[in-house]
Amino acid sequence: MSFLGLRKWPTPFLKPMWPFMTAAAIVTYGVAQIQAKAIRSPEYANDPRNPYAAQLAKEAHH
Repeated sequence: MSFLGLRKWPTPFLKPMWPFMTAAAIVTYGVAQIQAKAIRSPEYANDPRNPYAAQLAKEAHH
């Protein structure tokens, strides 16, 4: 008998979920790379709302 659709012996977590975890890691890496390039773009590098503006200004002087 199942209780709320749960079996007595649940399936392993990693075996059916590995494609989704792999895809999540790839998407997270891609978004981080896009964000890193976007904050350094000339359009946003001098924007006062950019939290890395001070750091980018220091790097530009070297």
